[in-house]
Amino acid sequence: MKKILLLIATACLCVTASASNVEKIQFANAGDMSLGLMVGIPPHHDANMPMVSIDGMFGIKDGFINTKTFGQNGAIDLGLYVGFCHYGESFDNWKWASWELPIAFRGGFHWEFVKNLDVYAGFQGGVAICHAMEKNKITDDRYYSDGFADGIFGMYLGAKWMFTEAFGVKLEYSGDWLTRYHEREYDAHYHFVSPYYGGCNMPYLSAGVTFNF
Repeated sequence: MKKILLLIATACLCVTASASNVEKIQFANAGDMSLGLMVGIPPHHDANMPMVSIDGMFGIKDGFINTKTFGQNGAIDLGLYVGFCHYGESFDNWKWASWELPIAFRGGFHWEFVKNLDVYAGFQGGVAICHAMEKNKITDDRYYSDGFADGIFGMYLGAKWMFTEAFGVKLEYSGDWLTRYHEREYDAHYHFVSPYYGGCNMPYLSAGVTFNF
């Protein structure tokens, strides 16, 4: 992870060295809304689909930091993140499956030092709603079915490259400081009696598109 962050920082410095100065916030103005659609790397290895998500952010303040190089810069937005992922495994005559729905409130700080590039970081907190079940693949009888929830709290980092005032692409990293690792518990017949829960509930790395309104 340190190598990845160092590579991103180096790339940003290289871009900055050859880019035009930004005189004001372009894409995170107060009163503007952004909508992001992303697919990401699932937090658990047994996922059978990528984490898909939608996030909506609303700008509440911009241009409150005055700098000689970048002008009236800095912006703050608030919003909501909602994701979805499905998990499952199969062994012998038994199959288990679960789904996860992370919902998190977000607050982010934006800084635009290169034209068309919006770099941001913020905090997120919420809950991951989950449901797990195990059933016999032959008889279709359910051995276990239960719902549960886990907390979410951590940081997110991202960057948007805007092709126009209204459309761009984005890359985002999420961290969950409430990460806890709980193994599934099984009975003597190897049927699980409690699901895997906890751990990071957010995708580690996501990419997608963004729309500004």
